This record gives sequence, C-alpha cells and structure tokens, in this order.
Amino acid sequence: MESDGELEALDAAAVRTHLKKCAECRRRQMEILEALGAVSEHHFAQPLPPIESARASLVSRLRPSHTQRYLAVGALAAALLLLVWHWAPERANYELPLAALTPGAVNPAFACAAETERPPIPNAVAMEVFRRYGIHNPQPRTYEVDYLIPPDLGGSGDPHNLWPQPYNAGIWTARVKDALEDRLRTMVCEGSISLAVAQEEIASDWIGAYRKHFHTHEPLPDHVAFVKDQPWE
Repeated sequence: MESDGELEALDAAAVRTHLKKCAECRRRQMEILEALGAVSEHHFAQPLPPIESARASLVSRLRPSHTQRYLAVGALAAALLLLVWHWAPERANYELPLAALTPGAVNPAFACAAETERPPIPNAVAMEVFRRYGIHNPQPRTYEVDYLIPPDLGGSGDPHNLWPQPYNAGIWTARVKDALEDRLRTMVCEGSISLAVAQEEIASDWIGAYRKHFHTHEPLPDHVAFVKDQPWE
C-alpha cells in the first residue's frame, strides 16, 4: 500500500517505524509476502495453450483470465495489508513517540516558582492523536495521551507535543517517564542542568535520559508504580 501511494507520508513513516520495532508485525508481513509470492507463482505456472491455437482465439481467452487473476492478486494484497495496518497499531507499544508525528513543542514562558498545572487534554485532541498514530479503537486506561516535553518543563499542549504512551504495558511506561520529568525539573530549578538541555534530552530520547540520570539500564522498582498523571479514559 505504501509503495502504491495509498498512505500519507506520515502514516507511511509510522508503518515503517512500527515494523522496525514490532517482531510480530514483521512476521505477519513475511507471511503476507509469502502468500503473495505463492499466488504469483501459481499464476505464472499455469500452462499456455498449444502454440498451434489461433492467435485471435488465444488472445480472447487469455486476456480475461489474466485480468481476473491480477484483480484477485491485487484484492488479496490490499486485504492482507489493510489487515496488518489495522491490526498492528492496536497492539503498538509507542514507548518512544514517532519523531515525524511528535517532534515536541514548547512555550516561551517557564518559571521554577511553582509547577505548571497540566491542563486536561480535550477528548477531540486525544482522538486525533490516536488517529495519527493509527490507533483506531483505543482502550480506556491503556494509554496516557502524554506530553513529550511536559508543561512543568515548558512543554505546550500543541498536538505535535502529544503521543499515546503506554500506561501499564511494557517496561518504559508513562509512569516511568513521569519520574524522569520530576527529576529533570528538580535539576533545572537547582541549576545543575539548563532548561534547553532538559527539553532536548526528554524530546529526543527520554529513555536514554532516564538511564543517564538514574544510572540504571532498567526502570527502578519505585518508578514502575509511580503515579502522577492519570491514563486516558
């Protein structure tokens, strides 16, 4: 579908990125390609009528047959690829956002005097974020529509600063990221790191920033159960 131009550029990028991260979807992709190969092999293995047949009769008999077979192959390919496109994102685990969809966005104003309150994300905005990430049927309490750069580090509510982060599934959940956000804000307000550096670290690779500042390869046990923000419902 992507190579035929049926997906928008951002959706195509999301598919490519997801396939790199999801072994199950790569397996399904291989099954699809093998199925298409088998159909194609079967098609081209069909014997041609004897050479002695009249050209006009051969053309009249073969053209409809080829057309029907190509249509069948095309319909099968479209159905299988559509199945992957709809199935895979529902199980996608976007521990890191897709840079093409969520590069991050900030407000110019920032102060350490008090934490910036997180305004609730309107449901219409949340559903648009899910749609852009190919999540067609989000399950309540499965995701947090999270700020890549949190408001208490100067992040804005622009949709380009939002993504559907897993709330409980996997290792690197929204709970773990919340612990990093608190650590970075403390460091910024203590003067041990600049606001610009904190924003860049959390926007470019928040998992790498977590490992760097907590000196661990895996989330700390206290952070796995950390509760700061509520999941989307």
